[in-house]
Amino acid sequence: MTNDQLEKTVSYWIKGAEYDLDTAERLLEVEKYPYVLFFGHLALEKLLKALFVKTNRKHAPYTHRLTFITSKLDVNVPQEILDKMAEFEAFNIEARYPDEKKSFYDICDREFAKEKLRDMKGVYEWFQRML
Repeated sequence: MTNDQLEKTVSYWIKGAEYDLDTAERLLEVEKYPYVLFFGHLALEKLLKALFVKTNRKHAPYTHRLTFITSKLDVNVPQEILDKMAEFEAFNIEARYPDEKKSFYDICDREFAKEKLRDMKGVYEWFQRML
């Protein structure tokens, strides 16, 4: 990957992450709580892919699994953040397939979504500093 390609690809992922994080915040305002967490997951996924591309100088893996992408980074990630990433990873599936995960929809109220989004933003900021 040339330097120009690297910069463009990293920028692509970062802009997508920023957009999705903003979307998550706006969805909280309109009370679409499961999708707050889904878009929070997307924001983290895209930020991790930006970091992967930057550090590995190759395209990001084709996966939505936060823990897998994180494991491929050349970054020492604290256990607390790894634990949160495993929790957040479930939001991708649970929000996408509501019939299969009705219990998620039952617990995903304003307070739950607000708390988890706050946690996601904290992890997002931690990884953002790695860029």
